[in-house]
Amino acid sequence: MKNLIKDSVRAISPYSPSKNNYNVRLDANENPFDLVSELQEEIAEIIRDMKMNRYPDTDCVRLKVDLSTYVGMKQENIICGNGSDEIIQVIIQTFVDKGDAVVTHIPTFSMYSIFTKIAGGRIIEIPSKEDFKIDVEKLIEASNQNKAKLIFLCNPNNPTGATIPYCDIIEVLKRTDAMVVVDEAYYEFFGETIASHVNEWDRLIVLRTLSKAFGLADIRLGYGIAGASTIEILNRVLPPYNLSSFSQAMGSLALRHIDKVLSYIKTIKAERQYVLDKLQGMKKINIYPSAGNFVLVMSEKLSEISDFCDKEGIGIRVFRNDPILKNAMRITIGSRLENERMIETIRKVVG
Repeated sequence: MKNLIKDSVRAISPYSPSKNNYNVRLDANENPFDLVSELQEEIAEIIRDMKMNRYPDTDCVRLKVDLSTYVGMKQENIICGNGSDEIIQVIIQTFVDKGDAVVTHIPTFSMYSIFTKIAGGRIIEIPSKEDFKIDVEKLIEASNQNKAKLIFLCNPNNPTGATIPYCDIIEVLKRTDAMVVVDEAYYEFFGETIASHVNEWDRLIVLRTLSKAFGLADIRLGYGIAGASTIEILNRVLPPYNLSSFSQAMGSLALRHIDKVLSYIKTIKAERQYVLDKLQGMKKINIYPSAGNFVLVMSEKLSEISDFCDKEGIGIRVFRNDPILKNAMRITIGSRLENERMIETIRKVVG
């Protein structure tokens, strides 16, 4: 069997989320608030009406109606996926042949690289500046030199929390010939978007998710926004029946309760500032501004902090094998109680 594996698959390392059973989960950028628990009666009614012996609506019509209202676009501008990961994979399968270049910045979300390598493409990664701001000029230069098919921009960027100015994204569109994919998974915590320009640029695709701000990580629901002609092309590659009836119904339900979601977002943003303020005064800690629901922290005492957090049952994301982030930890913003436990644990290590 091993001799039959594609070389491109043999060479990659799998994405490995933490499997530890932490009491406080601040390692996966999840929402600490449980929307589902507030809507149990409506969910029970939805499940009673489901015909689970039938395939789901392959066109996600009802969900697209609710998403189009939320994003202010037409249904023809929306594609739905089993997490935004599936849409990333579909985009790469649509545009990238063996040997084609895909450009992104690093550090960033690893699935851009993994899916590119699986497809046999060449991933070209442009290091960010010292403050983790994206080096747009070098990114444009690399794209043009390598005749890139795709450019991935994560905005706000995971795991750094850095943002890309609107004008810089427009420059990338103007000065390259590539498809430009702007991953806005953390849009709701930032508030700025390039989505309104998808009808002007058929080379622009915007990615979103209901896993973060909406607190629905378990249902795996992502969506993309693009011009109608671009969506039509992507739909040729998207598998049929890719999104279960339950996921579609839960997405629509959450969008109908947007007031609750907006309340979560407001609280998380306030907690983000609380965490930043508390960590700012600690010794041997460097903190970076973040527009996501997480903060990136650098410390020479990372190993001690990580070990002590494990001991205390607190999950944080560390990047031991990444040379750029070797002293970094990404801390998800949780509830006030969770945040205080994390802050106190770090304080015990660094003083």
